[in-house]
Amino acid sequence: MLKELSKRQQRLIKTLRESKTARVKNRCFIVEGVRNIEEVIDSAYDIRFVVLSDGFLDSNDVFLGRLKKKISEDRLYKASNKSFTELADTVTPQGILAVINFKDAKLDNIIKDNFLIIALDKIQDPGNLGTIIRTADAAGADGIIVGKGCVDIYNPKVVRSAMGSIFHIPIVHTDDLSKTLLEIKQRGGQVVTTHLSAKQDYYNVNFKTSTVIVMGSEASGVSQEISEISDKLVRIDMPGQAESLNVAVAHGIIVFEAVRQRSRTKKC
Repeated sequence: MLKELSKRQQRLIKTLRESKTARVKNRCFIVEGVRNIEEVIDSAYDIRFVVLSDGFLDSNDVFLGRLKKKISEDRLYKASNKSFTELADTVTPQGILAVINFKDAKLDNIIKDNFLIIALDKIQDPGNLGTIIRTADAAGADGIIVGKGCVDIYNPKVVRSAMGSIFHIPIVHTDDLSKTLLEIKQRGGQVVTTHLSAKQDYYNVNFKTSTVIVMGSEASGVSQEISEISDKLVRIDMPGQAESLNVAVAHGIIVFEAVRQRSRTKKC
């Protein structure tokens, strides 16, 4: 028999859902839905506790059995359907959520032989950031560096749009992205940055060597300082009438050019 979720736990979930300050203070965040819970229980992330609605418990015996094999029952709690709906961030919740501890990654964790890293400068939109994380994961990137001024990676909308990829790829936070990029250059990596005024097309860059791809904010691109320390500034040629691409779309185009080039090298 699962324990009832306490009022203190309910307050914690609500503050984690609404506040980055609360997430940082408590060093944890929430995830919702069966798919995300499946991803996290098979990852290196530590689960504080899981909450299941009465409705979920009534119709998901198989999944509950699998959950109990992965997580001790003293970390499983139940809540009424009404209480769960008040806790959830989604409009139509599936009836399962979890509180997950932060997992910090360091630069050394992602500097590997012939690395491919994504660096982000002041990306503000949660949907864009989540999509970038998902795309970088799909591309097999070694890690992501999130600079100061980016939206919180543990924002519920970011976690949701990342579709579980946040648990697959190391994410490094830095308060000084320029300094971190300079360190990567010192360790043999080239810095390739998207820029609206760039003259070089992205597909003319050699991505077969250790590379960090830098994407800038949706509104203003990368900072001047980052532009100046970049080895290459690149553009995506757009013969149509649109002024710019969504940053997540632009990231996908460029990172999969790197994948294409690297896969051809492996076949040779």
